Order: sequence, then C-alpha cells, then structure tokens
Amino acid sequence: MSRLPQFISVLYLLLLATAAQAESFQLEPFNVRYSVQLNGFKVAEMERSLHIDGNGSPILEQRTETSGLVALFKKDKLVERSVLGNDRHRPIPLTYDAHYTGRSKDIREHIDFDWQSNVATSRYQEKRQEISLSGAMMDKLSHQLILSNDIAQGRKELEYTVLDRGNIKHYTYEWLGSEELATARGRVTTIKIKRKDTTLWLAPQWNYLLVQLIQKNDDGTIATYIQKQ
Repeated sequence: MSRLPQFISVLYLLLLATAAQAESFQLEPFNVRYSVQLNGFKVAEMERSLHIDGNGSPILEQRTETSGLVALFKKDKLVERSVLGNDRHRPIPLTYDAHYTGRSKDIREHIDFDWQSNVATSRYQEKRQEISLSGAMMDKLSHQLILSNDIAQGRKELEYTVLDRGNIKHYTYEWLGSEELATARGRVTTIKIKRKDTTLWLAPQWNYLLVQLIQKNDDGTIATYIQKQ
C-alpha cells in the first residue's frame, strides 16, 4: 500500500501546527498592572499597556511609579513609550521615548529608528548621536514584545542588541523550560528564561504576557508580580 496519503496527512498536520505557532503571539491591545517589591516590601507599581493608533501602529507604554510608604519619601516616576511597526511578522521599533522624574532629576531619552537609512538617532539629555543599525537593534521597551514574539515562534537562540541611553547593549537569554506559577490571576503555566541575574516568566495562554520577574542586584532582590485587572 502506498504511504503517500499518510505522508500528506502528516505534512498537513505539521503545516497546521506551524501556522498555529506563528499566530500564537498577537499584537493585541492589553493593559496590565504589576506590583514591584524590594526584598519583600512593596516599593512601586508598574502599568504596561498596548494600543493601536489611528494609523494602525502598535504603541507600547509603561509607567513605573513609587507607591505606598516609599512614595512619602521618594517620588520616582518613569514613563516609557515605544511606537512599533512590523517586518516579516516581527515587531520592529520606530521611536522610543522615556521620561524619568524624581530625586531632583529630570531625565529624557528619545530614539528614532530609520530603517530605510539604517541609522538610529539617539538623544539622551544633551547628548545626541547617530548609530548604525546593524542587524535587528531595538529599544529596551520594544525588546519586551520582540522577546515574547520570538519565544512564541519557538526560537531558542534569544540574543538581542538593545540601544539604551546611547549605549549598545547585548542581551542573551537562557531558556529554562516551563514552570507553573500561582499568580493574582490564578495558576498558569509559564515559560521561564534567564539573563544574568534576571529571571522572567511569560505565560503563553495569556499571549506571552510577563507574569513574574526576579532581579538580583546590590540592593537585594527586586520582584515584579502581575496583578488582577
């Protein structure tokens, strides 16, 4: 008996699985809140949202601000905004803005990504510079969505070039497998990845949202947890 029909059936199922995987991450609007803790004490709140503007461009925004007792002594706020485009089904950054206020400081950063000329123009405070866009460079906010997209595509080599305050940084993540977490939204199976002293958990069934982030530095352990809507 010919095995051709069986082979075609298997091939068809593989194509369906590939297509489903390619569509598993979507640039859909969302609004998520997080609690930020330092050594077990809440110090800030973070809100991350994505919406689509009138031109069809996805805009990712993130606001981090001190809260609770900490806010009585230290009012820090960081607002970030990244406008994105799409290139071969992968998000690409177009512009990035950041504004930090607190501790008697007012810091601003702006990046323009010109993909036709392959040049990024970075402005950090009074410093302006042009940087050659070699490969897939990105800002540190859009990098979050690009990371989710790549994990959804099943990519294991998670290496990125990020522009931050006029500096070129290289991020490499290690894939640690899956882990089930109890969150404020209920239990969920996550994908766990790590970069140096930072560990992240992303939830595929929630469109690869960041669920939890643990970072260790000289001040101790900073933990970011997803909250209810």
